[in-house]
Amino acid sequence: MEVSMRKALAPAVAAALLLFVVMVPALAGSTFVHATGSVGLSAPQQYASFNAFDYGETGDRGTINYTNFAFPTPGTGVWNISGWQHLIVTLGGTYAHTLTIDRVTPTSPTSMRFRGSGAYDPDGAYTWTVKGTVSGSNIDFDITYTGTSAGYVFSAVGTIAADGSMSGTATDTLLQAPLTWTAPAGSAYEVFSYTAPVTCAVVLAADATFVFTIPTGVPYAGTPVVVKIHDGGSPGTNGDTWAHGVANGPCDGPVGAYPIVRGNLVVH
Repeated sequence: MEVSMRKALAPAVAAALLLFVVMVPALAGSTFVHATGSVGLSAPQQYASFNAFDYGETGDRGTINYTNFAFPTPGTGVWNISGWQHLIVTLGGTYAHTLTIDRVTPTSPTSMRFRGSGAYDPDGAYTWTVKGTVSGSNIDFDITYTGTSAGYVFSAVGTIAADGSMSGTATDTLLQAPLTWTAPAGSAYEVFSYTAPVTCAVVLAADATFVFTIPTGVPYAGTPVVVKIHDGGSPGTNGDTWAHGVANGPCDGPVGAYPIVRGNLVVH
């Protein structure tokens, strides 16, 4: 990507991406060019939201919120659930179920949707599908029976504890009460997530480059990261690109591309 002579470019990051470039008067009479976006990426599943302000030779600033939903990292407060799960429903007695989460879709740096299927353990004829959301440590989901008692719906809300166990309450189409549910420790796991300040930004026409450093408290702390994005036009993701890698200078470095899985990139 070409860069202006005023800023040397030497020597990550899952649904809509919006990139806005505008010349706006700043304090003390200076001007900046602004890039902002929120995008879901694949391979692995990631999500990033950012603002990057290009002030010219000095004074660049901004923020990025980034999450890699495939990278377990304790202590971040951002959760993922996937794979095989045990679900215990209580209504007078306890009823054991098994479910498999087979699809996870990040919707922001702190939230995701999920889908799956399962069955009642003592009688596999009671099959069902499940869909739900996780936002921070909050979870909600609907189970819809597809085999015996097809059409029955169990709607649950709850929270994720520090050990990855889950618990909450529910309602159902039979109006049974009180309904509660639990899932054991390890049913959910925290993932790689952080917020970092942008330290350098260059926005030229349909392209933007910005750099930040991974903060303390997560793996790879202190690593400088460069992100390069391109707006290929509208509608949707037509021609849009996102790439990131380790920065090797003030505002540049080698990058690898990550497909944008949804949304749009707009420059104006």
